[in-house]
Amino acid sequence: MKPSDSLQDFAYEEIKKRIQNGEYAPGTKLNTQEISDSLGISRSPVLAAINRLIALGLVEATPRKGTTVAQLSDTQIRNIIEARQMMELFCVKLCIRNIEYHPSIIKEMETVVQEFETALEAGYPAAAELETKFHTLYISLCGNPQIMKLYESNWSIGTMFYMYSATNLPLDQLRTSFHQHKEILNTLKAKDEAALRKIIEEHMSIVYETLEWYSQAAKH
Repeated sequence: MKPSDSLQDFAYEEIKKRIQNGEYAPGTKLNTQEISDSLGISRSPVLAAINRLIALGLVEATPRKGTTVAQLSDTQIRNIIEARQMMELFCVKLCIRNIEYHPSIIKEMETVVQEFETALEAGYPAAAELETKFHTLYISLCGNPQIMKLYESNWSIGTMFYMYSATNLPLDQLRTSFHQHKEILNTLKAKDEAALRKIIEEHMSIVYETLEWYSQAAKH
C-alpha cells in the first residue's frame, strides 16, 4: 500500500467515525482544511476520503456550497438496516461453525462485552466504537472476506448512532441493546443457532425503533 493510500484510508475512517458518533451531525459542512489540520495530514487524502464518502452516500456535494454530511431519508436508512440484518442472520450458521477455529476473535468479543458496562457513561464516540467492533468481529467469524467487505461498506452500525445524534436521543436509551451483546456472545458460544437468530432479530428491533423516532423527529 502506498503511503498516500494509507493516509486516505485513515482520513476516510476518521471522518466516517465522526459522522457516526455525531461529531459531524447531518447537515454539517465539511471544511477540508479544518479536517486535515485536526488529523495532522495534508488536504489531498482528506479530499479523496470525502469523495469516497460521497460515493457511499454519507456526504453530499453541492455546487458552490461545498460538501455536507447527508441528511439520510427514512428509506435510505431502512435499506441500510435491512442489509445489515440480512448479513448478520446469514452469518449465524457460519459463525457457529467457525468458533473453534478463531478463539482469538471470541476473546476479543468477550473483552468488548466487558467494556460495554461503562460505554454509556463514556458517551457517543466510545459507544459507537464498541458497537462497531463487536458486530464487525461477529461478521469476521463467518470467514468470508466478501461478506466482511459488504458489511463494512454498508455503514450498517453507524446508522443507529447517526439517528441518535440527529434526533438528540439520550444514549441511555441504548442500555437494553448494550446488554444484549452479552446474550449474543453467550448464545454464539453455546452454538444454539435458533436462539442466536432470535436474539439478533430482537437486537435489530431496537434499531428499527430508533428509525421510527428519527422519522417522527424529521417531520417536526
